[in-house]
Amino acid sequence: MFLDAFAFDAGVRVVVSVLVTAILAWEDHQTSFMNEKLLYAFAGAGLFWNLLFLDFNAFVFAFAVAAVIGVVGFVSYKTGQFGGGDVLLLLGLALWLPVSPLVAVPTPWPFVVSVFLVASFLATLGSGVWYAHALFKQGLFPGKKRAWWWLGVAALLLFGFLLPSSLTVKVLFVTVGFPAMFYLMYRSDVLSHAVIQEVSFKRLLDEDVLALEKLPQADVEKFGLERVLTASAKNKLEKFMDARKRKKVPVYKNLPRFGPYLLAGLLVSLVVGDVAWFLLSSV
Repeated sequence: MFLDAFAFDAGVRVVVSVLVTAILAWEDHQTSFMNEKLLYAFAGAGLFWNLLFLDFNAFVFAFAVAAVIGVVGFVSYKTGQFGGGDVLLLLGLALWLPVSPLVAVPTPWPFVVSVFLVASFLATLGSGVWYAHALFKQGLFPGKKRAWWWLGVAALLLFGFLLPSSLTVKVLFVTVGFPAMFYLMYRSDVLSHAVIQEVSFKRLLDEDVLALEKLPQADVEKFGLERVLTASAKNKLEKFMDARKRKKVPVYKNLPRFGPYLLAGLLVSLVVGDVAWFLLSSV
């Protein structure tokens, strides 16, 4: 009877988490937004489900992890580092999947951390390829930094080969190293030619991220401009644009959409297990 209840609980958690994440990931891919009602319902239902099926200690653990994600995520959201929908989705996953329901391998961190790490790894690769392609079409990659780029490639391959670890770790190190090196060398070009766009006030969307560093800092302080354009932040921005007679402002428009990567990270972590813990154990 206990095993049946455990299997039922685990099955529901997996099905609900994958289904909701898939819906939100598709919406994020198509529109760059996630349905807030579904996000709040997902998190609320996860809390209620834990009250029904978890013992006291497990419930406190799941709630504590979700609380930490909420606090850290809110700070990241307010500083424009992370989307509000992504934070709520991670919070919901922390409640529904406090531990892996399919792979019983103990790790020193909650299951949602594994999901986030895999998603971040995939996002680094995906966005690196996309931005490199965008710069390539404009003749900026490798461009004037061609010699430095190929020197960096050679150094990265050599270092990866000499790394005292398993072949799997070597390959993953080099794989992550390429986009990391790309961002380091071409960050200013990516921001200027692929990410930041001048946008009129009418074309601004809720939660657009304002490139404050591109505006006069005296005006940023005077008008209290905020990085994330909530309703109140847009009112402040409108006053600034009217006062300075600006028609457009710089906005981070082509940012990676993290929802699809979270879905991929969830599926990989459910099927394969904790990839990060496996790599650390393989070093």
